[in-house]
Amino acid sequence: MSQEERKLRRKRKKRWRLLFFSLIFLFMLFRSVPSLFATAFKTVLPEEYTVEDKIETEAIIIRKENLYKADGEGKIELYPNEGERVASGTKIAKITLLHDTSTLKQQLEEVENKIDILTKTEVDNESIKNDQNKIKENIDNIIEEIQISISNEDYERAGILKDKLSIYDGKQKNIGRDNTLINQSLDNLKKKREEIASQISQNSINYFSQEPGVISYKIDGFEEIYSINHKDDYEYSDFKEIANKQRIISNNDNVKANEPIFKIIDNFEWYMIIKIENIKDISTFEEGDSILLTGNQIDGELKGFIERISRDKSKGLIIAKFNTDFHNYYDKRDIPVNIIKYKYDGYKIPNKAILDKDGIKGVYIKEISGIIKFRPIEIIKEDEEFTYISKGDKSSNINIKGSDKPTRTVRQFDEILLNTIRIKEGMIID
Repeated sequence: MSQEERKLRRKRKKRWRLLFFSLIFLFMLFRSVPSLFATAFKTVLPEEYTVEDKIETEAIIIRKENLYKADGEGKIELYPNEGERVASGTKIAKITLLHDTSTLKQQLEEVENKIDILTKTEVDNESIKNDQNKIKENIDNIIEEIQISISNEDYERAGILKDKLSIYDGKQKNIGRDNTLINQSLDNLKKKREEIASQISQNSINYFSQEPGVISYKIDGFEEIYSINHKDDYEYSDFKEIANKQRIISNNDNVKANEPIFKIIDNFEWYMIIKIENIKDISTFEEGDSILLTGNQIDGELKGFIERISRDKSKGLIIAKFNTDFHNYYDKRDIPVNIIKYKYDGYKIPNKAILDKDGIKGVYIKEISGIIKFRPIEIIKEDEEFTYISKGDKSSNINIKGSDKPTRTVRQFDEILLNTIRIKEGMIID
């Protein structure tokens, strides 16, 4: 083979190699074209989302709490369970005294003194009864005189006697009422004396509920500071940080004299004082409005009513009343809350899908036919990645600037195009 033939063969091989690699390149190029188109026409469905405008803050729970304290030092025995509702007169606890009964003896002495005073008052009852009999006799005489005056047609005298009769009748009622009160007080004090004497002899003190409510042995020390009795007086300055120093009284604990041992809570109405750092945040709220709260210590949503709004320059607080879900909050004092200003059901869509067309914000959607359509949107809220838009009315229509008629916006199953570059309304894509 000549040298010239060898050169021709090498040239042919180079051409075949070039053709082979060209074919591979063209194949790869055609394979990539659908992917490029797929990226250009990638779509996403709008995601249903509830938009909330909320104020993150704190609240202090205030309740009607009747605190019971130990009358002596000793070992306590508890009867109802924590959180149980009890009736008035229920036996709650018993303290077996260790040594000292001086507190009970002092109480007994005070009761004895009161009995002595009322007994002396009762001694005067005989003269009071005599006065009462005399008043009754006078009343009978006046009635007889009134009848005679009417028979004699002396109506002027009858009128005067009638006024006199009213005065005597009032005196008679007052004397009767005073006697009743004295007798009731004496009876109660005598029962109290017997009870205290029995406790001293048995070296124990029994405790009974004086009112119905929910029993709690969790004492946090704020029962008398944050109370319903002061709910109309709280201001922003009264809202202070609360350290969690809750003490739980347990069965067979040793307790000291005058130490809180349990409390009974009214479960029919309770309140929160809610801190407001910026009074402008609640500019739309008024006293009497409902208020909706959420939070990680609130089960679902908690609805109440605004009883009072207190303003202190740029800050303030809300006093809100509640009458449901008490069992979830009877043992809480300070909790984080979210005040829901409004809730709105809308859609969540990616920010990159939104464009501006003739001054109107909207998105491109692909209809079933493949035709590209522009849909205007009404923005409720935005963040770094997503925009939250209105669903519109029942027909998915919204009002847009410059148009007298409602315009259709995005619907739930509209395919929204993510890439808006080189996309035009009216295009047809697969």
